Amino acid sequence: MKLMNAKRSVVMIVTLFAAIITYSQQSAKEYQSKIENLNKEMVSAMVEGNIEKNLSLYTDDAISMPANEPMREGIAAIRVGAEEMAKMGIKVNSFEPTIRKVIPDGNLIMEIGNYKINITIPGMDKPYEDHGKYLTIWAKQPDGSLKVKVEIWNSDINPMEQK
Repeated sequence: MKLMNAKRSVVMIVTLFAAIITYSQQSAKEYQSKIENLNKEMVSAMVEGNIEKNLSLYTDDAISMPANEPMREGIAAIRVGAEEMAKMGIKVNSFEPTIRKVIPDGNLIMEIGNYKINITIPGMDKPYEDHGKYLTIWAKQPDGSLKVKVEIWNSDINPMEQK
C-alpha cells in the first residue's frame, strides 16, 4: 500500500512539473508575440523620430544603458538623451531586432536578442551600420500590457579593429 501511494505521489509530481514546463513555454511564446509587436511599434517610432511614442513604451522608472554612453535612470533622463540625439541630427534609418530568447519570470519578461541598425550621423560620408546584442526587461503593467523596465545593448563590432 505504501509503495502504491509513493508511485501515485511520483506520478502526480511528474505531471505537475510537466504542466508547469508546458505553461511556461506557452507563456514565453505568447510574450514573444507581444514583444515582437511592441518592437515593431518602437522601430516605427525610432525611424519616424517620434520621441513621445517611443517613450510611451517605457515605465516611468525605466533604466536605459546605451552602448558607449552613461546610464539613464528614469523617463526624464531617457527623454533628455533622445532629444540630444535629435538636436545633433542623428537619424535612425532602420533598426532590426531579432529575438533569440524570451524568459518570463513573474511580472518581468526578459528579451534577449541581436540587432542591426543603420544611422545617419551628421559629418559622416555614409550612414553608420552596426550590429550587436541586447537585453530588454519588460514589466507587466496592471492592464496586462508590457513596458520597458531595463534595457542594455552593445555592439559586436570591436572599435579597436575599425579603420
